[in-house]
Amino acid sequence: MNPVVIQSSRGKYVLLSITAIGFVIGGVFIVSHAKADDVWVGWMNIVFFGACVPIFVWQLIDSRPRLVINHEGIMDRTLGVGVIPWSEITGAHLRSIQGVCFICLDVRDQEKWVQKLSPVKRSLVSANKALGFTALNLNLSAVSEDPALIHELILKTIASYGR
Repeated sequence: MNPVVIQSSRGKYVLLSITAIGFVIGGVFIVSHAKADDVWVGWMNIVFFGACVPIFVWQLIDSRPRLVINHEGIMDRTLGVGVIPWSEITGAHLRSIQGVCFICLDVRDQEKWVQKLSPVKRSLVSANKALGFTALNLNLSAVSEDPALIHELILKTIASYGR
């Protein structure tokens, strides 16, 4: 199997960066022109979106692959568990919530992989399950490829490994 390397979508991060900067500018305008009781709204914009700007800019310039699918398995940089080998993956299904696509991975030993998640991501596992997701979900919100094609590739690869 030839490796499939999927990058983050630079266009989406440009748009997110510009939007966040716009909200910061809007917050500055509110702080400088609003009544004293309404200044907090401007400060919330400045703080929240101001924190988002460097994150979006970093994602824009980060050239590392977002997702790698190869003969070993699947590696999602944002998931942070390393390569999930094909021998561990028993299924996958595509889910979407508010326009954001995810590929939910069914794995043999779910607890083994949950323990590899960061503490923050581990705490979200039960919420994910309540929404119909699995413990390991590939977030495809800002990737450069079509989520349906990625899902199809994963299903074909699972089938070729005899599962």
